[in-house]
Amino acid sequence: MKAFSTVNNRRVAFFGVLIFMLAAASISALAQQRTQVLREVAGGYHTGMCCSTWDEFVIMHETGSAVPIIVTWSTEYQANAPFRVGLSLNGGYCTFFGPGSISAFSSTDDTLTSMSFQWVIMPGDYGLRRGRNVIHLCGGGVFGDTDTITIGFNTLAAQLAE
Repeated sequence: MKAFSTVNNRRVAFFGVLIFMLAAASISALAQQRTQVLREVAGGYHTGMCCSTWDEFVIMHETGSAVPIIVTWSTEYQANAPFRVGLSLNGGYCTFFGPGSISAFSSTDDTLTSMSFQWVIMPGDYGLRRGRNVIHLCGGGVFGDTDTITIGFNTLAAQLAE
């Protein structure tokens, strides 16, 4: 009888450890990245009419039901004409829900001016979906093909709202 009790105790301990390990693995598998940040020292330049996709992007993963994503872009820049800036989600159209106007600014001493934008992507907006979502900056000049913006230090951040 004692041998039977020892075997059962070992089985119970083994299954207890197995259940604990499965629970720990499932919790980490459900964990989702809450914030994605891109920080660049020099963002380059963009020339031409609106709208084209720019190089700056972040990737957000929606593991459960879709929740709003808050996207913030802060930049310093020089522009020879007014520009529009928006978001392209998952390769879709450049959209301008919310702020999106950049004023012309140039200087003789190469100084830059700064600006920040914040957008909220709601479930159902822009094609937001479960899984991987790629959020690109997009935009372009308002007046002509020679409109140019030079982007200096900039930060693009996205975070899940809960």
